[in-house]
Amino acid sequence: MAPPTGTGGDPPVPARDWSVLPLDALASIFVKLGAIKILMGPGLVCRSWLQAAMLPELWRSVDMAWHRAVDAERVDVLRAMAKVAVDRSGGRLEAFKGRRFVTDELLHYIGERFAPTNSLKARHPMYSSDNIVNTGRQL
Repeated sequence: MAPPTGTGGDPPVPARDWSVLPLDALASIFVKLGAIKILMGPGLVCRSWLQAAMLPELWRSVDMAWHRAVDAERVDVLRAMAKVAVDRSGGRLEAFKGRRFVTDELLHYIGERFAPTNSLKARHPMYSSDNIVNTGRQL
């Protein structure tokens, strides 16, 4: 009778180099994590993961509204993370969701950095996307 799997009778599993995964494969995984988790983790693993975490395609829609960090982190940290997310969009930001930490200054920052040909949608209890679009185009 063969020993159960994992008891030492199995041949060793060769080590895998996760840093060589294709960027598109990494991006398809990262997009499921969401903005806050991407900013707090994968980009710190290795250079190729950082490169994947910076792909503008990941940052077209940034949802920072319902992660537990929104309730736990300092609002200045969340604002800084939001700015990094907006910058990583490379002008392709189409949607931004935030709460509690969103300020007029952050909305101006977002408005200045989205492409005028894009339609930006934002959700915040006190602000409408019309205000952001108008703010971005006036600055």
